[in-house]
Amino acid sequence: MIGAGCLLLQNAQATLVFEDGFNYPAGNLNAASTNAFTGNPWTSGSSHITVVNNNLTYSGEQDQGGNAMSNVWGISAGSIITTYANQTSGTLYYSFLVDVTAVGTINSYFTSLNPGVVTPGGSGDALGAYIKSDGSGWEIGMRTAGASTVEDTVAGTAGLLSLNTTYLVVMSYTFATGTAQMWVDPSALGGSAPTADVSLTGGTSTAIDDIGFKAQSNGGATTLLYDNAIIGTTWADVTPLSAPEPSTCALAGLGLLGLVTRFRRTRQ
Repeated sequence: MIGAGCLLLQNAQATLVFEDGFNYPAGNLNAASTNAFTGNPWTSGSSHITVVNNNLTYSGEQDQGGNAMSNVWGISAGSIITTYANQTSGTLYYSFLVDVTAVGTINSYFTSLNPGVVTPGGSGDALGAYIKSDGSGWEIGMRTAGASTVEDTVAGTAGLLSLNTTYLVVMSYTFATGTAQMWVDPSALGGSAPTADVSLTGGTSTAIDDIGFKAQSNGGATTLLYDNAIIGTTWADVTPLSAPEPSTCALAGLGLLGLVTRFRRTRQ
């Protein structure tokens, strides 16, 4: 019974739409990089959006391994996208790990979800995440087509996030209501979504089937690392719990077996 529970936990990702741990050779992320989950390549590209020998992890979340993506701003603009199965109903969830290692003077977008082969474009994006400089730290913001940008005001102090720190960010978009939500370092992984940090209403997007990244030509010295991109139709899809070690499942099974044996002896 315990063993079956462990097996179910390890395979409870039935409605994933997309995932990428950036397990590509170090260098440019471009059309030569094919996503293993969808079989679709990354298209276009930017010399400032690259794969680096790094791997971001988050306590409690299942790690995809591989490398990480580096995005350097303040040199020249560029975008890259890839596609997955078209989504037009229900709620779409998007999670990722991000570590901003340097921040200039900026308030702009770095990743978004869109329909078709639309590259990240700011106010027209179906669902986008923003970086805003704030003194020695930074804030993360959210925007959806038809609504204004809103900064996360829950994480940290007054929304201020630290440099050189890995954060888990989850975003969602509900098609029927045009509602977008954001969580930073959510209080619970797996299961059901906790209360969102911030929400936006008024979204007008009716379809989403790509994920993209933007290197901005402005933004000074802003540099970020990004990893573990997951898109799915449930909260549990995009916040997968670390799988128990095989030894943990084995020990749990032995413990249960011991209790059953003891119960039987007591009844004899």
